[in-house]
Amino acid sequence: MADRIVVLGVGPDGALAGAIPDDVALVVAGGRHLDVHAPAGAPTMRIPGDLDAAFDAIRTTDGTVCVIGSGDPGWFGIVRLLASRFGDIPLEVYPATSAVAGAFAAIGLPWDDAVVVSAHGRDPRAAIAAALTHAKVAVMTAPSSTPATIAGALLDAGCGPRRVVMAVRLGHPDAAIHDTDLAGAADLEVAEPNVLLLLDPERVRTAPRSVVGHTRAPMPWARPIGAYAHRDGQISKPAVRALVLAHLGPGPGRLLWDVGCGSGSVAVEAAGLGAGVVAIDRDAEQLERARVNAATHGVGLGLVLGEAPAAFAPLPDPDAVFVGGGGTSLPAMLELLTVRCRDRLAVALATIERVAPTLAQLRDAGWEATAQLVEVHDLVTLGDGHRLAPQNPIVLVLAERP
Repeated sequence: MADRIVVLGVGPDGALAGAIPDDVALVVAGGRHLDVHAPAGAPTMRIPGDLDAAFDAIRTTDGTVCVIGSGDPGWFGIVRLLASRFGDIPLEVYPATSAVAGAFAAIGLPWDDAVVVSAHGRDPRAAIAAALTHAKVAVMTAPSSTPATIAGALLDAGCGPRRVVMAVRLGHPDAAIHDTDLAGAADLEVAEPNVLLLLDPERVRTAPRSVVGHTRAPMPWARPIGAYAHRDGQISKPAVRALVLAHLGPGPGRLLWDVGCGSGSVAVEAAGLGAGVVAIDRDAEQLERARVNAATHGVGLGLVLGEAPAAFAPLPDPDAVFVGGGGTSLPAMLELLTVRCRDRLAVALATIERVAPTLAQLRDAGWEATAQLVEVHDLVTLGDGHRLAPQNPIVLVLAERP
């Protein structure tokens, strides 16, 4: 059994962050690191590959095991897995400059306020969600989630303008920095490994700093109607927004659709809680209101002009969806949403007649669905006293995939 595991990072210049121990009994690394750094005659195991086999080899090796990883192995790297598998074996970690730090350094930008997300070995939805709402995002890419595919998905989702920087093969003789926009990135295939930086040109200069992680604290939700530009009161009321957001669970890494977004109040508040949001509406005037409201509250949205459900076709699959009515197209929408949505749906209905068919369709599709009447009365002055003035009631249908 190994008596210690030494983890060494490899910096952008290709140098190890520490020395391979003289008493090393096994070296575990990717092929290119083994080719360069493994001592002659030392037993080796290549990763990626069968990680279980690599872990079994580490467990059964007597003496010192050396694991080599790119950049800082504790930052989206092998240290997490090693610590979870070998908590009983001492870990010595020697980090090098991470690929993300190297990418920001290459363009002379600080990154203490950046959101970093990995699309390596993971669903790229979290990377897309982060890039939609945050001003400064770094994505650790993969052959299955290249900068071109991520940029293309953001264009389909109606992402606003982004400066796109691809830091390619830093530390190698053929290292390159490509500085372009989303359209340029979507048409450009680059070599591996690379890091993708997505920067909102306007908000990257003005985004507030916070002591909470790398981003600001969540903005308040269920804000007053007066906090948003809207048309003739066509806006989800604060109480409805509060219940919808509580059900959908917006947060960092989650991707939401707001269908029939109108003024975008639900979309803006979901983005303010850290989610990536695609706001969809067939009315260009309303979509512009959503854009203005997002800018006013300092969040980013994807904005898609189109008729649902046809507008859904090019979009990345959502984790959760809010439908603000839907009219006669609602059954067709739900037919698609119950397949493509990962876990939660909320539908706001103004008429009682739509409730039973909506519940039946969701349940027939295998979803758990409930409905509740949301009725709010405002306290208003009447003479020397007060009365309760009712707002229009709304029925919320809330559904969850089992």
